[in-house]
Amino acid sequence: MVDEFLRFYSQNKHNPGLSAVGDYLLSQALSARGYNNYASKEESGELFFIREILAKSEPKLCVDVGANIGDYSLEILKATDAHVLAFEPIPATFLALESNLSQYAMRTTIEKLGVSAEEGYLEINFNRNAMSHASFSKEVERVSYLDNAETVSVPVVTLDKYFERADIRNVDFIKIDVEGFEAEVFVGAARTLRTIRPKFIQIEFNWHQLFRNRTLNYFADQLAGYDVYQLIPGGWVRRDPKDPYTNIFLYSNFVFSRAVDC
Repeated sequence: MVDEFLRFYSQNKHNPGLSAVGDYLLSQALSARGYNNYASKEESGELFFIREILAKSEPKLCVDVGANIGDYSLEILKATDAHVLAFEPIPATFLALESNLSQYAMRTTIEKLGVSAEEGYLEINFNRNAMSHASFSKEVERVSYLDNAETVSVPVVTLDKYFERADIRNVDFIKIDVEGFEAEVFVGAARTLRTIRPKFIQIEFNWHQLFRNRTLNYFADQLAGYDVYQLIPGGWVRRDPKDPYTNIFLYSNFVFSRAVDC
């Protein structure tokens, strides 16, 4: 079957009508590799990671940067005995986060703060009909499906200074989902990443990074001694961050796992 298709394709590859077939096959291949699986946490591989990898590592403290209404934090709380520290700066979204995690109040710390490279105040851009797309970055407005027409000024902290003030010396997991603002979070967590060295760090990698000129390899370079895994439906696969196929600007989740000997 494969040989027949290849022969057919080689004989007809200049036929414009094959473009739609190529687009379909490409979309299926990308999905299998871990891209554009955003319909659910099962499809994205996030539930697999939480239940099969993170939970089995018995984490004590997990940090959710860009918690939104708390769906990810909630899955961590259900699957582990960890304490969750969640950051969400937009007031209305923060209230929903607080409500959604209320049953786990004894194991949560919820901060109405953004996370950045420096402390102070920043304007966050959002759409009240799609709050999960809110971003501190104006460049990401070039993403076609975004329409963050509203703004609000919110306080922001760095993870390094927050952890220092709170005397946090051990962190097992940091999840960063900030719609293209990941690089700034990394800058403000440089000491944390160098000295505390969490077991796992997860980032969402998407179209946003194209407009911010950040590759996955850029993030991997900040994390010497970590292996890179891409979440796929029901699993994860180790990836080479220097591979162009690992630097595709489509929705995916990557987990940096601290190497055993580090």
